[in-house]
Amino acid sequence: MGGNHHSAHHGKKQHSIPPVKPWEPRTKLVAGLIYVFCVISLGDLRLLGAAFAFAVCFALWTGLTPGQLLKKLAVLVPFLALMSLPLLFSGGIPPAPDRIELAALIVMKALTAMTFTLFVFTNQPVEEMLEAMEHLKMPAAITTTIYLAYRYGFLFIHDMLTTLRALKARLFNARLSRYSLEIYGELSGGLFIKSINRSQAVYQAMAARSFQGKMPISAPRPISGADWAKAALPTVFVAVLIILEQVVL
Repeated sequence: MGGNHHSAHHGKKQHSIPPVKPWEPRTKLVAGLIYVFCVISLGDLRLLGAAFAFAVCFALWTGLTPGQLLKKLAVLVPFLALMSLPLLFSGGIPPAPDRIELAALIVMKALTAMTFTLFVFTNQPVEEMLEAMEHLKMPAAITTTIYLAYRYGFLFIHDMLTTLRALKARLFNARLSRYSLEIYGELSGGLFIKSINRSQAVYQAMAARSFQGKMPISAPRPISGADWAKAALPTVFVAVLIILEQVVL
């Protein structure tokens, strides 16, 4: 009996231990910002290719799976295509070499920046990254707004999906007609009004609890040597690329 009680207490104690975080979020954010801004300043396709390959390898090495990376980058491809096609063909067919180079530069910079940004925000909770922003002295109004938008954005999506399921249950057939547009307009207006009412209810609830415009945050955890090493690796790599571009090429 006593042994079972001891085992249950021991198991509960083990369960309460928080998981070990792979990378301290402040150094992760700073390294990500430095890498992205330095990549944007590069103007050589070969160096951008090296920066993209490093970003992919670094993201995979630090915990992002290949499936996650491909799925997220696939969302960016249509936007890059829509942006690149006018650049390529606005001067006629075939496209001029300088237009091809410009489009390739934009695409490589976007893919590289997106890869590193995904890695920064994907394998750690958003709450930790927002706390890290506040620890880095970002105004609390910005981080609080981002957190609330992130939290209630999911509720808005849930309401929208529920509305679409209700339409399907009523055998609504979407067509490009006046009737369909009227239905969508009424539903959009209803969702908008519902969002306003929810925001007012949330504001009143937070004001009743003496909310002062700043989310409570925990103390930052110490930065280890491994955190500094992880932050230094992409920073040194992109600094070498910039030196190569400015001095050698």
